[in-house]
Amino acid sequence: MSNLINHITPLTRGIIWFISEESPANQYYADIDYLLDGLLTSNFASAKNLTSRLVIGENFGRSLYVMIIKEVKHQEIDSFISLIKKDLGPENDIAVIDETNTLEKLKKELKDIHTHLKVL
Repeated sequence: MSNLINHITPLTRGIIWFISEESPANQYYADIDYLLDGLLTSNFASAKNLTSRLVIGENFGRSLYVMIIKEVKHQEIDSFISLIKKDLGPENDIAVIDETNTLEKLKKELKDIHTHLKVL
């Protein structure tokens, strides 16, 4: 397991994961699957080769939104932002795992939630 679990707190409302390798061999896969109570594995098994996916689990009794992005599609990112914004308070954060160096290119799209982003 990676150290991702150490960065997820009761205040974490989401994870954005720019993924380089879509498989259980990825260093973050086991942690995210654990946080989602196995929903990641179920999702990968039922829908292979998607450009992105959204999995909603629970973290300390609140929704945890995990957006996994293999190929950036701006409409999908906009949908994620509109979904998660309703659960964000000033103290909440969104963990970002950027394996593909994509975050810098999306500053405009993420402007509504940029103060909540915590890059790991």
